[in-house]
Amino acid sequence: MGTDGDVARFEDIDWESVSTSRRLLTAERATLLFGVLLVGLLYLYDRFVAHVYLIKDWRVELLDWVFLVSLTVVLAYGLVPVLKHRESVLETLTRLRSSTLSVLALAYLGLVAFVGLFGSVLNLGPTLNLRYDYNPPVGITVEKSRDHGVVQYSECAGPVSGRAFDEVCTGSAEFLLGTNRRGEAVEELLVAGARPALYIVVIGAVFVVPLAVTVGIVAGLRGGLIDKLLMSYVDLQLSLPAILIYFVVFMASGPSLLVLLFAFGLFSWGGIARLVRSEVKQRRERGHVVVARSLGAPERYIAKRHIVPNITNTLVPAVCQLFALFVLYEAGVAFIGFYEASLRSWGTTISESINAEVAGQMHERPDRPATHIWWVSTFPAVALTLTMASFKLLGDGLRDALDPRGEAA
Repeated sequence: MGTDGDVARFEDIDWESVSTSRRLLTAERATLLFGVLLVGLLYLYDRFVAHVYLIKDWRVELLDWVFLVSLTVVLAYGLVPVLKHRESVLETLTRLRSSTLSVLALAYLGLVAFVGLFGSVLNLGPTLNLRYDYNPPVGITVEKSRDHGVVQYSECAGPVSGRAFDEVCTGSAEFLLGTNRRGEAVEELLVAGARPALYIVVIGAVFVVPLAVTVGIVAGLRGGLIDKLLMSYVDLQLSLPAILIYFVVFMASGPSLLVLLFAFGLFSWGGIARLVRSEVKQRRERGHVVVARSLGAPERYIAKRHIVPNITNTLVPAVCQLFALFVLYEAGVAFIGFYEASLRSWGTTISESINAEVAGQMHERPDRPATHIWWVSTFPAVALTLTMASFKLLGDGLRDALDPRGEAA
Protein backbone atom coordinates (compact mmCIF):
# COMPACT_ATOMS: atom_id res chain seq x y z
CA MET A 1 0.00 0.00 0.00
CA GLY A 2 1.48 3.35 -1.06
CA THR A 3 1.10 6.75 0.57
CA ASP A 4 -1.98 8.96 0.23
CA GLY A 5 -4.15 5.89 -0.22
CA ASP A 6 -2.56 4.91 -3.55
CA VAL A 7 -2.55 1.17 -4.07
CA ALA A 8 0.77 -0.23 -5.17
CA ARG A 9 0.69 -2.27 -8.35
CA PHE A 10 3.19 -4.12 -10.43
CA GLU A 11 4.69 -2.24 -13.33
CA ASP A 12 3.45 -3.23 -16.77
CA ILE A 13 6.47 -4.50 -18.69
CA ASP A 14 6.62 -4.76 -22.44
CA TRP A 15 8.49 -8.06 -22.58
CA GLU A 16 8.69 -7.90 -26.35
CA SER A 17 10.66 -4.67 -26.21
CA VAL A 18 12.93 -6.10 -23.52
CA SER A 19 13.73 -9.17 -25.59
CA THR A 20 14.18 -7.32 -28.88
CA SER A 21 16.51 -4.80 -27.27
CA ARG A 22 19.12 -7.55 -27.03
CA ARG A 23 19.02 -8.25 -30.75
CA LEU A 24 21.90 -7.06 -32.85
CA LEU A 25 19.65 -5.65 -35.59
CA THR A 26 16.67 -3.78 -34.17
CA ALA A 27 14.19 -1.72 -36.15
CA GLU A 28 15.95 1.46 -35.07
CA ARG A 29 19.38 0.21 -36.11
CA ALA A 30 18.05 -1.14 -39.41
CA THR A 31 16.46 2.24 -40.21
CA LEU A 32 19.66 4.06 -39.26
CA LEU A 33 21.82 1.70 -41.32
CA PHE A 34 19.58 1.99 -44.38
CA GLY A 35 19.36 5.79 -44.10
CA VAL A 36 23.10 6.30 -43.64
CA LEU A 37 23.83 3.92 -46.52
CA LEU A 38 21.41 5.82 -48.78
CA VAL A 39 22.90 9.19 -47.84
CA GLY A 40 26.38 7.77 -48.36
CA LEU A 41 25.53 6.53 -51.85
CA LEU A 42 24.02 9.92 -52.74
CA TYR A 43 27.16 11.63 -51.47
CA LEU A 44 29.42 9.41 -53.58
CA TYR A 45 27.24 10.08 -56.62
CA ASP A 46 27.43 13.83 -55.95
CA ARG A 47 31.19 13.65 -55.40
CA PHE A 48 32.22 11.56 -58.38
CA VAL A 49 29.37 11.55 -60.92
CA ALA A 50 27.08 14.59 -60.89
CA HIS A 51 25.65 17.09 -58.44
CA VAL A 52 22.66 15.90 -56.45
CA TYR A 53 19.52 18.07 -56.40
CA LEU A 54 17.10 16.87 -53.74
CA ILE A 55 14.12 19.04 -54.63
CA LYS A 56 14.00 21.19 -57.78
CA ASP A 57 17.01 23.53 -57.57
CA TRP A 58 17.95 22.50 -54.00
CA ARG A 59 21.57 21.52 -54.59
CA VAL A 60 23.05 19.52 -51.74
CA GLU A 61 25.99 21.17 -49.97
CA LEU A 62 27.99 20.16 -46.90
CA LEU A 63 25.39 21.54 -44.49
CA ASP A 64 22.66 19.61 -46.30
CA TRP A 65 24.60 16.35 -46.00
CA VAL A 66 24.94 16.87 -42.25
CA PHE A 67 21.22 17.63 -42.06
CA LEU A 68 20.32 14.48 -44.01
CA VAL A 69 22.40 12.31 -41.67
CA SER A 70 20.80 14.03 -38.68
CA LEU A 71 17.35 13.54 -40.16
CA THR A 72 18.12 9.83 -40.59
CA VAL A 73 18.99 9.59 -36.90
CA VAL A 74 15.78 11.41 -35.96
CA LEU A 75 13.72 9.01 -38.06
CA ALA A 76 15.50 5.96 -36.63
CA TYR A 77 15.39 6.90 -32.95
CA GLY A 78 12.41 9.24 -33.03
CA LEU A 79 9.82 8.05 -35.53
CA VAL A 80 10.46 4.29 -35.24
CA PRO A 81 10.02 4.19 -31.43
CA VAL A 82 6.87 6.29 -31.80
CA LEU A 83 5.43 3.73 -34.23
CA LYS A 84 6.47 0.85 -31.95
CA HIS A 85 4.83 2.42 -28.89
CA ARG A 86 1.79 3.96 -30.51
CA GLU A 87 -0.49 3.40 -27.53
CA SER A 88 1.67 5.25 -25.03
CA VAL A 89 2.31 8.04 -27.53
CA LEU A 90 -1.41 8.44 -28.18
CA GLU A 91 -2.00 8.50 -24.44
CA THR A 92 0.55 11.30 -24.06
CA LEU A 93 -1.00 13.24 -26.93
CA THR A 94 -4.42 12.82 -25.33
CA ARG A 95 -3.10 14.44 -22.15
CA LEU A 96 -1.46 17.14 -24.24
CA ARG A 97 -4.81 18.03 -25.80
CA SER A 98 -5.92 19.47 -22.48
CA SER A 99 -3.50 22.38 -23.10
CA THR A 100 -4.78 24.39 -26.06
CA LEU A 101 -1.64 26.54 -26.21
CA SER A 102 0.59 23.46 -26.37
CA VAL A 103 -1.45 22.00 -29.22
CA LEU A 104 -1.25 25.28 -31.12
CA ALA A 105 2.49 25.42 -30.48
CA LEU A 106 2.92 21.87 -31.80
CA ALA A 107 0.89 22.72 -34.91
CA TYR A 108 2.93 25.87 -35.54
CA LEU A 109 6.25 24.06 -35.17
CA GLY A 110 4.99 21.35 -37.49
CA LEU A 111 4.16 24.05 -40.05
CA VAL A 112 7.64 25.58 -39.70
CA ALA A 113 9.23 22.16 -40.21
CA PHE A 114 7.05 21.46 -43.24
CA VAL A 115 7.75 24.73 -45.06
CA GLY A 116 11.42 24.55 -44.10
CA LEU A 117 11.74 21.13 -45.71
CA PHE A 118 9.28 21.36 -48.61
CA GLY A 119 9.09 25.10 -49.29
CA SER A 120 11.07 24.77 -52.52
CA VAL A 121 8.73 22.00 -53.72
CA LEU A 122 5.79 24.37 -53.36
CA ASN A 123 7.78 27.05 -55.19
CA LEU A 124 7.66 29.33 -52.15
CA GLY A 125 11.25 30.58 -52.29
CA PRO A 126 12.03 34.31 -52.67
CA THR A 127 11.91 35.68 -56.22
CA LEU A 128 13.93 38.73 -57.24
CA ASN A 129 11.81 41.55 -58.69
CA LEU A 130 13.60 44.89 -58.47
CA ARG A 131 10.66 46.80 -59.97
CA TYR A 132 8.55 46.32 -56.85
CA ASP A 133 11.01 47.28 -54.11
CA TYR A 134 9.49 48.24 -50.75
CA ASN A 135 5.88 47.64 -51.73
CA PRO A 136 3.65 47.64 -48.61
CA PRO A 137 1.52 44.68 -47.43
CA VAL A 138 -1.91 44.18 -48.94
CA GLY A 139 -4.37 46.86 -47.80
CA ILE A 140 -1.62 49.16 -46.43
CA THR A 141 -0.85 52.49 -48.10
CA VAL A 142 2.49 54.33 -48.18
CA GLU A 143 3.44 57.64 -49.70
CA LYS A 144 6.17 57.86 -52.30
CA SER A 145 9.18 59.40 -50.57
CA ARG A 146 12.15 61.22 -52.08
CA ASP A 147 14.18 61.44 -48.87
CA HIS A 148 17.91 61.18 -49.58
CA GLY A 149 17.08 61.27 -53.30
CA VAL A 150 15.78 57.70 -53.20
CA VAL A 151 12.16 56.83 -53.86
CA GLN A 152 10.22 54.58 -51.51
CA TYR A 153 9.32 52.21 -54.35
CA SER A 154 10.08 51.98 -58.07
CA GLU A 155 6.70 50.65 -59.11
CA CYS A 156 3.57 49.89 -57.13
CA ALA A 157 2.02 46.47 -57.66
CA GLY A 158 -1.32 47.74 -56.34
CA PRO A 159 -3.51 50.78 -56.98
CA VAL A 160 -1.77 54.17 -57.09
CA SER A 161 -3.55 57.35 -56.00
CA GLY A 162 -2.64 61.00 -55.37
CA ARG A 163 -0.89 63.60 -57.46
CA ALA A 164 2.23 63.10 -59.55
CA PHE A 165 4.67 64.10 -56.81
CA ASP A 166 2.58 62.81 -53.90
CA GLU A 167 1.66 59.32 -55.08
CA VAL A 168 0.25 56.82 -52.61
CA CYS A 169 0.86 53.09 -53.16
CA THR A 170 -1.66 50.56 -51.83
CA GLY A 171 -0.44 47.05 -51.16
CA SER A 172 -1.42 44.33 -53.61
CA ALA A 173 -2.50 40.73 -53.06
CA GLU A 174 0.47 39.78 -55.23
CA PHE A 175 2.69 40.59 -52.23
CA LEU A 176 0.57 39.82 -49.20
CA LEU A 177 3.16 40.93 -46.64
CA GLY A 178 4.99 43.47 -48.79
CA THR A 179 8.47 43.37 -50.34
CA ASN A 180 12.05 44.26 -49.42
CA ARG A 181 14.51 46.42 -51.38
CA ARG A 182 15.03 43.65 -53.96
CA GLY A 183 11.31 43.20 -54.54
CA GLU A 184 11.28 39.81 -52.79
CA ALA A 185 7.99 39.00 -51.13
CA VAL A 186 8.27 38.97 -47.34
CA GLU A 187 6.07 35.88 -47.07
CA GLU A 188 8.55 34.05 -49.30
CA LEU A 189 11.41 35.22 -47.09
CA LEU A 190 9.54 33.81 -44.08
CA VAL A 191 9.41 30.43 -45.80
CA ALA A 192 13.11 30.62 -46.70
CA GLY A 193 14.00 31.51 -43.09
CA ALA A 194 12.29 28.39 -41.81
CA ARG A 195 14.98 26.15 -43.32
CA PRO A 196 17.96 27.45 -41.25
CA ALA A 197 15.77 27.24 -38.14
CA LEU A 198 14.86 23.63 -39.00
CA TYR A 199 18.47 22.74 -39.72
CA ILE A 200 19.82 24.06 -36.45
CA VAL A 201 17.13 22.32 -34.40
CA VAL A 202 17.45 18.91 -36.11
CA ILE A 203 21.26 18.90 -36.15
CA GLY A 204 21.38 20.18 -32.57
CA ALA A 205 18.92 17.50 -31.46
CA VAL A 206 21.15 14.76 -32.87
CA PHE A 207 24.60 15.94 -31.89
CA VAL A 208 24.09 18.12 -28.81
CA VAL A 209 21.24 16.66 -26.78
CA PRO A 210 22.57 13.06 -26.63
CA LEU A 211 25.97 14.41 -25.54
CA ALA A 212 24.45 16.48 -22.74
CA VAL A 213 22.21 13.64 -21.54
CA THR A 214 25.04 11.09 -21.64
CA VAL A 215 27.38 13.30 -19.64
CA GLY A 216 24.68 13.98 -17.04
CA ILE A 217 23.74 10.31 -16.68
CA VAL A 218 27.34 9.09 -16.44
CA ALA A 219 28.23 11.76 -13.89
CA GLY A 220 25.12 11.06 -11.84
CA LEU A 221 25.41 7.27 -11.84
CA ARG A 222 29.17 6.89 -11.46
CA GLY A 223 29.85 9.73 -9.05
CA GLY A 224 33.28 10.05 -7.52
CA LEU A 225 36.22 11.10 -9.67
CA ILE A 226 34.33 10.74 -12.96
CA ASP A 227 31.59 13.03 -11.67
CA LYS A 228 34.15 15.63 -10.57
CA LEU A 229 36.01 15.55 -13.88
CA LEU A 230 32.88 15.82 -16.00
CA MET A 231 31.38 18.61 -13.92
CA SER A 232 34.71 20.47 -13.93
CA TYR A 233 34.59 20.40 -17.72
CA VAL A 234 30.98 21.61 -17.63
CA ASP A 235 31.99 24.50 -15.36
CA LEU A 236 34.80 25.38 -17.76
CA GLN A 237 32.42 25.18 -20.70
CA LEU A 238 29.86 27.44 -19.06
CA SER A 239 32.56 30.03 -18.32
CA LEU A 240 33.42 30.38 -22.03
CA PRO A 241 31.01 32.60 -24.02
CA ALA A 242 29.83 30.60 -27.02
CA ILE A 243 29.57 33.75 -29.13
CA LEU A 244 33.28 34.43 -28.54
CA ILE A 245 34.17 30.91 -29.68
CA TYR A 246 32.04 31.41 -32.79
CA PHE A 247 33.76 34.69 -33.71
CA VAL A 248 37.21 33.14 -33.22
CA VAL A 249 36.39 30.20 -35.50
CA PHE A 250 34.55 32.54 -37.87
CA MET A 251 37.70 34.59 -38.47
CA ALA A 252 39.57 31.44 -39.48
CA SER A 253 36.92 29.61 -41.50
CA GLY A 254 34.37 32.24 -42.55
CA PRO A 255 30.58 32.24 -42.06
CA SER A 256 28.94 28.84 -41.70
CA LEU A 257 25.90 27.46 -39.94
CA LEU A 258 28.00 24.41 -39.05
CA VAL A 259 30.47 26.69 -37.28
CA LEU A 260 27.57 28.24 -35.40
CA LEU A 261 26.35 24.79 -34.37
CA PHE A 262 29.86 23.83 -33.31
CA ALA A 263 30.23 26.89 -31.10
CA PHE A 264 26.80 27.07 -29.51
CA GLY A 265 26.23 23.31 -29.59
CA LEU A 266 29.44 22.27 -27.88
CA PHE A 267 29.46 25.17 -25.44
CA SER A 268 25.82 25.50 -24.43
CA TRP A 269 24.70 22.06 -23.19
CA GLY A 270 26.26 22.31 -19.74
CA GLY A 271 22.99 23.41 -18.16
CA ILE A 272 21.15 20.32 -19.43
CA ALA A 273 24.00 18.05 -18.28
CA ARG A 274 23.81 19.52 -14.79
CA LEU A 275 20.04 19.15 -14.71
CA VAL A 276 20.22 15.50 -15.79
CA ARG A 277 22.97 14.80 -13.27
CA SER A 278 20.87 16.27 -10.46
CA GLU A 279 17.84 14.18 -11.46
CA VAL A 280 19.93 11.01 -11.74
CA LYS A 281 21.51 11.52 -8.30
CA GLN A 282 18.02 11.81 -6.80
CA ARG A 283 16.78 8.62 -8.44
CA ARG A 284 19.79 6.33 -8.23
CA GLU A 285 19.03 5.58 -4.58
CA ARG A 286 15.38 4.72 -5.20
CA GLY A 287 14.34 1.24 -4.14
CA HIS A 288 13.77 -0.24 -7.57
CA VAL A 289 17.14 1.07 -8.79
CA VAL A 290 18.96 -0.35 -5.76
CA VAL A 291 17.27 -3.73 -6.25
CA ALA A 292 18.16 -3.77 -9.96
CA ARG A 293 21.78 -2.97 -9.14
CA SER A 294 21.93 -5.63 -6.41
CA LEU A 295 20.65 -8.20 -8.91
CA GLY A 296 23.59 -7.44 -11.18
CA ALA A 297 21.89 -5.20 -13.72
CA PRO A 298 24.50 -3.22 -15.70
CA GLU A 299 24.47 0.54 -15.44
CA ARG A 300 23.51 0.89 -19.09
CA TYR A 301 20.36 -1.14 -18.45
CA ILE A 302 19.61 0.81 -15.27
CA ALA A 303 20.00 4.12 -17.12
CA LYS A 304 17.86 3.02 -20.06
CA ARG A 305 15.18 1.21 -18.09
CA HIS A 306 14.90 3.04 -14.77
CA ILE A 307 16.55 6.45 -15.06
CA VAL A 308 15.80 8.00 -18.46
CA PRO A 309 12.02 7.24 -18.45
CA ASN A 310 11.72 8.90 -15.04
CA ILE A 311 13.54 12.12 -15.93
CA THR A 312 11.80 12.68 -19.27
CA ASN A 313 9.29 15.14 -17.87
CA THR A 314 12.19 17.25 -16.58
CA LEU A 315 14.44 16.80 -19.60
CA VAL A 316 11.91 17.60 -22.34
CA PRO A 317 11.18 21.25 -21.36
CA ALA A 318 14.91 21.90 -20.90
CA VAL A 319 15.62 20.54 -24.39
CA CYS A 320 12.79 22.60 -25.89
CA GLN A 321 14.23 25.67 -24.19
CA LEU A 322 17.63 24.85 -25.72
CA PHE A 323 16.05 24.56 -29.17
CA ALA A 324 14.46 27.98 -28.73
CA LEU A 325 17.85 29.42 -27.83
CA PHE A 326 19.43 27.77 -30.87
CA VAL A 327 16.90 29.46 -33.14
CA LEU A 328 17.56 32.79 -31.41
CA TYR A 329 21.35 32.37 -31.70
CA GLU A 330 21.04 31.61 -35.41
CA ALA A 331 18.84 34.66 -36.06
CA GLY A 332 21.01 36.90 -33.88
CA VAL A 333 24.24 36.01 -35.65
CA ALA A 334 22.51 36.48 -39.02
CA PHE A 335 21.18 39.85 -37.86
CA ILE A 336 24.64 41.29 -37.19
CA GLY A 337 25.93 39.98 -40.52
CA PHE A 338 28.30 37.16 -39.54
CA TYR A 339 26.43 34.61 -41.58
CA GLU A 340 26.25 32.77 -44.89
CA ALA A 341 24.70 35.03 -47.52
CA SER A 342 23.06 32.03 -49.24
CA LEU A 343 20.96 31.21 -46.16
CA ARG A 344 17.99 33.55 -45.93
CA SER A 345 17.55 33.60 -42.19
CA TRP A 346 14.81 35.50 -40.39
CA GLY A 347 17.61 37.46 -38.73
CA THR A 348 18.96 38.49 -42.14
CA THR A 349 15.54 39.74 -43.23
CA ILE A 350 15.07 41.71 -40.01
CA SER A 351 18.49 43.25 -40.49
CA GLU A 352 17.62 44.47 -44.00
CA SER A 353 15.23 47.09 -42.65
CA ILE A 354 17.44 48.41 -39.85
CA ASN A 355 19.40 51.50 -40.85
CA ALA A 356 22.12 51.22 -38.19
CA GLU A 357 25.68 50.58 -39.31
CA VAL A 358 27.48 47.64 -37.69
CA ALA A 359 31.23 47.27 -37.94
CA GLY A 360 32.13 44.25 -40.04
CA GLN A 361 28.53 43.76 -41.16
CA MET A 362 27.87 41.91 -44.41
CA HIS A 363 24.45 43.38 -45.26
CA GLU A 364 23.52 46.50 -47.17
CA ARG A 365 21.43 48.71 -44.91
CA PRO A 366 18.57 50.90 -46.16
CA ASP A 367 19.07 54.66 -45.95
CA ARG A 368 15.56 55.37 -44.71
CA PRO A 369 14.05 54.92 -41.23
CA ALA A 370 12.91 51.40 -40.38
CA THR A 371 9.50 52.77 -39.42
CA HIS A 372 8.87 53.63 -43.11
CA ILE A 373 9.44 50.01 -44.17
CA TRP A 374 8.28 48.37 -40.96
CA TRP A 375 6.85 45.28 -42.65
CA VAL A 376 10.30 44.01 -43.69
CA SER A 377 11.37 43.45 -40.08
CA THR A 378 8.04 43.03 -38.30
CA PHE A 379 6.83 39.79 -39.88
CA PRO A 380 10.09 37.81 -39.55
CA ALA A 381 10.39 39.10 -35.98
CA VAL A 382 6.89 37.76 -35.29
CA ALA A 383 7.82 34.40 -36.86
CA LEU A 384 10.96 34.22 -34.72
CA THR A 385 9.05 35.13 -31.56
CA LEU A 386 6.31 32.59 -32.27
CA THR A 387 8.88 29.86 -32.88
CA MET A 388 10.66 30.49 -29.59
CA ALA A 389 7.39 30.79 -27.67
CA SER A 390 6.09 27.59 -29.29
CA PHE A 391 9.11 25.61 -28.13
CA LYS A 392 8.61 26.91 -24.61
CA LEU A 393 4.85 26.18 -24.58
CA LEU A 394 5.32 22.73 -26.11
CA GLY A 395 7.99 21.88 -23.57
CA ASP A 396 5.73 22.88 -20.67
CA GLY A 397 2.82 20.96 -22.16
CA LEU A 398 4.87 17.80 -22.69
CA ARG A 399 6.22 18.07 -19.14
CA ASP A 400 2.70 17.97 -17.76
CA ALA A 401 1.63 15.22 -20.18
CA LEU A 402 4.62 13.02 -19.33
CA ASP A 403 4.34 13.51 -15.56
CA PRO A 404 2.45 10.54 -14.13
CA ARG A 405 1.63 12.62 -11.07
CA GLY A 406 -0.53 14.74 -13.33
CA GLU A 407 -3.05 11.93 -13.67
CA ALA A 408 -6.21 12.11 -11.66
CA ALA A 409 -6.24 9.90 -8.59
